[in-house]
Amino acid sequence: MTGNQALCSALERLGVKHVFGVPGTQNVDLFEALRLSSLRTILATHELAAGFMANGYYRASGKVGVLITIPGPGFAYTVAAIAEASQDSAALVYITGKPAGQTGRKYNLQEIDQKSILAPLVKRVIEVDAAGEIVSATREAYQTATAGEPGPVLLQIDPRCMSAPDAESPTREVPQPMASLPSEVLREAASLLGASPRVVLFAGQGANDAPKRLRELAEWLGALVVTTRSGRGVVPEDHPFVMQFDFSDQGVRSLNAILDRSDLILAIGCKFTHNGTYGFQLRFPQDKLIHVDSSAEVLQANYPARLAICAGAAAFLDALWQFRETFARQKKGWDDHEIESFKESATRKSDAVEPVIQGVEPATPAGFFSALRRAMPADACLVTDSGLHQVLATRHFRVLTPRGMVIPSDFQSMGFGLPAAIGAKLATPHRKVVALIGDGGLAMSGMEILVAVRERIPITVIVFNDGALGQIRLQQLSSFGRTHATTLLNPDLPLFAEALGAAYVHLESDGERTLREVLNSDRVTLVEVNVVDSNGMFRERVKGLGRSSARRVLPPSLLRWIKTKLG
Repeated sequence: MTGNQALCSALERLGVKHVFGVPGTQNVDLFEALRLSSLRTILATHELAAGFMANGYYRASGKVGVLITIPGPGFAYTVAAIAEASQDSAALVYITGKPAGQTGRKYNLQEIDQKSILAPLVKRVIEVDAAGEIVSATREAYQTATAGEPGPVLLQIDPRCMSAPDAESPTREVPQPMASLPSEVLREAASLLGASPRVVLFAGQGANDAPKRLRELAEWLGALVVTTRSGRGVVPEDHPFVMQFDFSDQGVRSLNAILDRSDLILAIGCKFTHNGTYGFQLRFPQDKLIHVDSSAEVLQANYPARLAICAGAAAFLDALWQFRETFARQKKGWDDHEIESFKESATRKSDAVEPVIQGVEPATPAGFFSALRRAMPADACLVTDSGLHQVLATRHFRVLTPRGMVIPSDFQSMGFGLPAAIGAKLATPHRKVVALIGDGGLAMSGMEILVAVRERIPITVIVFNDGALGQIRLQQLSSFGRTHATTLLNPDLPLFAEALGAAYVHLESDGERTLREVLNSDRVTLVEVNVVDSNGMFRERVKGLGRSSARRVLPPSLLRWIKTKLG
């Protein structure tokens, strides 16, 4: 075998089915080896989109995404996607060549310090200088990506060894699986659960590996279940114990009221990030917090815990279940009145300003996402981009299955949604996958529809068309009453879809029926949804003009006094 063939063989033996990337001069031989392998190669329009595809592949399935590009410019395009994977805990193996630098001269073609650029963003940089190291290095990269907290790994291979014979080489050290949990730790956790009538289970993305056991635990304890946005659906959100929260000021106040009222909080598979805690405004008192996570670095990072347990969600919950008699079923848990009171508070109409969504009845975001939920199968996956549409989706859409909503949660890369949906559909072909994006995201990654059409990947692409960068425009209106550099010139979407070979639907009336028909189609379909300003948005513009005028006229000290008086 050559190094190229050894790499493909190693990926096959690891169970990899798909790789994402763009070929170039430096890896033509590798792509020939990929052609001859059983791996399906997905050509993206550019390397950033390929990275987002690999991210969506992992996020929707828990299966490692594999990305392959040339060094230099191909590498540079991937940086935002690798950063997204790092902050979203997505297991990726990124394979590229080492940069030029073997000539003994300066100013080599496309030479940049790739290792230094990505080292802060990846779990590890693994370098290969001999063909005989490729197999073990690939296995090492794969297992490192999944061990502990999932994340991206950079595998840099010297181009000179890719065409060389795969000679024997000593086996590289591979991370060992985590040891079994000490029984005394499990007994302590079980004892705390047994002594706590009102328990809150706070689940993050890491809990997606153990949905059945988490639900059993919630029902056994009568515990309320709250999730981060990446963990939504780990217990279906129509379950009576699940509290779906809008991460707004009002939503956080409601959630903090529950946390304050609780006797114990068991947090599983979450990092307590900025976005996951609404800017660290959620309250998790140390004396009643048990934190379980597969990464030792995550534990005690932002919220110190009474008991910190380094373990994956599935391993912990399986082991804990053996001690369930310690917290034997008894009359405890939240009473029905408390649950209904909390739900009423959490779902009470907020003062958030929202646009009009045309084509549904009522013509509101709540009306649209209710229609979309009824049209989508329970196990379908909704993938969003970054923008106003994501805010509305997380507020109004119910997630009924693990990994049923994929968003760029902590890095918030615009352009993520469409390519990530392609990766999600390839990873879970049995599920319906819907990409929900704004027209700004369409401008950034709309040409990936060509990839879906060419590769016969039947996804539905819903575009919220408001002719603007909607979330930023709304912020500008609120602050200044005016907008700047947020207006878009969108293409004629029917012609755009036709040119790309996709079907086109304009949501005009009976939105639920239309969406159901689209989802039953085997074609790539672009659905245009018109979004227009509501009366609330017009009022927000007037308020913004008043705020802007006040800032120009009134001294800062008086403004601070007025803000204090108005709360």
